Amino acid sequence: MYLIYNLILTVLTVFLLPYYYFKSKKSGENLNLRERFAFYDQNLDLLFPADKVIWIQAASAGETLAAQKLTSEIRAKYPKARIIFSTMTASGKNLAKKKIEGADLIIYLPFDLNWVVKRAVRIFKPDLFIMIETELWPNLIKALDEQKCQIMLASGRISDDSFDQYKFLGSLLDDMLSRIDIFSMQHQEAAEKIAELGAAEDHICINGNLKYDIELQPPEKDEYFVKREMLKITDKTKVLAAGSTHQGEEEIILNLYQQLKSDFDQFKLLLAPRYVERRDELLKFAQDKEIAAVLYSELKRNEIQLDENTDLIIIDTMGELAQLYFYADLVFIGGSLIDRGGHNVIEAAARAKVVLFGESMYNFKEERDFLLNNEVAFEIKDADDFYEKAYQLLANDEYREQRAEKAAEVIEKNRGSVRKQLQLIDVLLKQGVDSDAGE
Repeated sequence: MYLIYNLILTVLTVFLLPYYYFKSKKSGENLNLRERFAFYDQNLDLLFPADKVIWIQAASAGETLAAQKLTSEIRAKYPKARIIFSTMTASGKNLAKKKIEGADLIIYLPFDLNWVVKRAVRIFKPDLFIMIETELWPNLIKALDEQKCQIMLASGRISDDSFDQYKFLGSLLDDMLSRIDIFSMQHQEAAEKIAELGAAEDHICINGNLKYDIELQPPEKDEYFVKREMLKITDKTKVLAAGSTHQGEEEIILNLYQQLKSDFDQFKLLLAPRYVERRDELLKFAQDKEIAAVLYSELKRNEIQLDENTDLIIIDTMGELAQLYFYADLVFIGGSLIDRGGHNVIEAAARAKVVLFGESMYNFKEERDFLLNNEVAFEIKDADDFYEKAYQLLANDEYREQRAEKAAEVIEKNRGSVRKQLQLIDVLLKQGVDSDAGE
């Protein structure tokens, strides 16, 4: 089965390399193909080999934020260890450089080609590999296991789409799962899914969601008021933040903006597309609808000043959306009005915000149900329902603020996943030492 997998992956890689190349040219992002093939520009001789090496893998920006506190706690507990932090996307790596202060090395995850991952594992010789949420790569896991590295899935979750896709791996999936030491899943449903896929039940435990333990750093008082002035937000301004939006959702959101603009004398919309490279597309879209809009990046660089008639700010910077939620009265989470499965709803709720989202939240079912059951979030059925709920919440300050405070409270009560993951990490590292000593 590995032979077939490697043949297919090799062919796909050959065909996808031009795509990666032209994507990097178009977006201006450095996708660093050399690094993805495990050829590193850094002088790794200064870091490796090391007495203890811990490798943390987070797919993209959301998983990177989820891993932030865990990584800092690992650094505090194992100060002499070498910590590698890898991501799959440019947005994830850029964010990691800003947020993951405890890592000694931040890299792209190598392509899951047999010779590539063997080269990376041979260079780093990790003692522990931690996958955040869902990062099951057959060749990498096999290479790590053969190196006698302990392997852990932390804050594990299996989306409906991933569940169906993993089934196609057949015996390859069975072999891969047998090589993972601990499956630390977010909740019961995730535990049942990984067990159904073939994970050994005595290797499965439930230790919560790392995203409930996200770092909360409210802006300093001076910074808060400076940014409010930059965004022209007063005590009378109503602010809706629409985060991680996709094509097909922005038209609904801009129509909502026009409706709410007629209801509230002072109203602003912070629109954060999931992919920041769509900034020019959204500026043109707003122009076509005769809506004055500006880019947040230009405001930050003082290239322009926000005038009184411009209330649409397009957030085109990475890693700042969660902090901008502090300036909003209401938050909408994108990827939910189209068949995308939604995005992280915890970041906004943890910052004491009432959250709105559409009916397509199948990738975050537990988080959706948790917030809905605690009555701190509202599901939107259609554009009319979106307007009605948004208007009612923005118009009723007392009710909205009560729900927002409760949102922060229920998130706080569910924190603690990092501590549980650390306990497992300690067990795995000791097992690795004992295994080496017994040889």
